[in-house]
Amino acid sequence: MPDIRAEIISIGDEMTSGVRLDTNSQWLSQRLGEIGIPVAFHSTVGDELADIVEVFRSAAGRADIVVATGGLGPTADDLTRQAIAEMGQVQLLLQQSVLDHIKQMYMRRGRGMPPNNEIQAWFPEGSKIIENPEGTAPGIDFTGINESDATYRIFALPGVPVEMKQMWQATVGPALRAMVGHDQIIHHHTIHCFGSGESHIETLLPDVVRRGRDPQVGITASAATISLRISTHGKSVEHCLEKMKPTVRIIEESLGEMVYGHNGQELHDVVVELLAQRGKTVAVFDAGLDGAVANLISKSDMEQRVLSRSEISRATKLEQLCEAASDFAQESNADFGLAIGTLNRDPGSIESGQSFYRVGFADSNQKLQREFRFSGHSGWREVRAIKEVLNFFRLQLANSSG
Repeated sequence: MPDIRAEIISIGDEMTSGVRLDTNSQWLSQRLGEIGIPVAFHSTVGDELADIVEVFRSAAGRADIVVATGGLGPTADDLTRQAIAEMGQVQLLLQQSVLDHIKQMYMRRGRGMPPNNEIQAWFPEGSKIIENPEGTAPGIDFTGINESDATYRIFALPGVPVEMKQMWQATVGPALRAMVGHDQIIHHHTIHCFGSGESHIETLLPDVVRRGRDPQVGITASAATISLRISTHGKSVEHCLEKMKPTVRIIEESLGEMVYGHNGQELHDVVVELLAQRGKTVAVFDAGLDGAVANLISKSDMEQRVLSRSEISRATKLEQLCEAASDFAQESNADFGLAIGTLNRDPGSIESGQSFYRVGFADSNQKLQREFRFSGHSGWREVRAIKEVLNFFRLQLANSSG
């Protein structure tokens, strides 16, 4: 990876309090990656001057590029410009051209400029102005030297997403491309798996999940889905994908049927794709998951090609699920039948919280029934059960000749 690193800072009490979701940092990380600059840190800080100064000082000490959003408005809690000046040990100076621009914007709107807006025309000494064509909050481009005598560069942008994005595209992005001086991007490819835990999957991938490796592979887990994120840099997406090919092959060969999709695909997306490719339909009889499986299939199948029929049953006892799956498929004129039993707590495993349920599958050639047992936090037990059903169905579809 390139040696240059970045940090993104989000400023505002609305971020630290959880009132607003920080989508700016996500968007900026993606844009920096497109330039080939890896993001090492994300920081979020409230509207206290001393805290903002400290965050900027820390960022400048460990990153070459700092991109901040928020705190450039005209109110008393907009303190980004003051924090940069204090951290960089420089004065704030009035930029008359910016003040004139702000006044003209208000005149065009048929209003006079409120006195508080003048603060938006004050800039840290030595900084450059990042123009904001459609807003009153211009950005700040400030270069300084940290305590280790290393150069850092801060780009401070408004927190309003539409303004921030416009200013990035027009000014900050091109400036960073010129600064980096190479034609590199960072590209990511994600492989999704189901059927084993995070630690076990890592043991199946010797030397793949190793820091410093290129391509780099990271593992994340979310409600029993394991995602392997492959990252590398290159001159183009095609170049990156070519570099990734051996790693993708190792992962797919090592994990086999546990691999179900790529780059955001969900299990229900894959099920729909398999059915649609083969021109087949399914009927889902559900006594345990309140129609969740059928709903996901229907949601993914916008053209409603593959779900022949679905029904929710309140039956508490449904023993022969494979027969139920077969009967329901025939009644519905579907190629495949899927029957989901009730989700139960194992009486002998109360303390461990183990649950079990049964699933039936049928096509023109076979009838199958499986029992799944698992434990885990009650908050995601049903989510995992839904994924288990979809994965079971996926594997049957992949191996069925029906």
